[in-house]
Amino acid sequence: MVEELTDEELRKKAERRVNQKVRLLYFIGIWIVISIFMFVIWYLNPPHGYQWFWWVVGGMGFAVLLQVVGYFSGRKGEAARDRMIEKEMERMKK
Repeated sequence: MVEELTDEELRKKAERRVNQKVRLLYFIGIWIVISIFMFVIWYLNPPHGYQWFWWVVGGMGFAVLLQVVGYFSGRKGEAARDRMIEKEMERMKK
């Protein structure tokens, strides 16, 4: 059974979703900036031998991937869960 939310409850739920999206985008932005910074440090310090910056980019990239998976699943994946509920409700109405 689907519960009806009051305007205040709906607003709180929407604020939580927006905050989650903002945190995710902020984390992705930090990853991009640090990745560029590490590449620049490597590039400005010749000789250009071992490309160590890929370890930093890959490690942080893995952390970003975990953040994305966490956003779309579990508690943080409320948006995906709600979309699935809506689809199921539409199927049940037919």
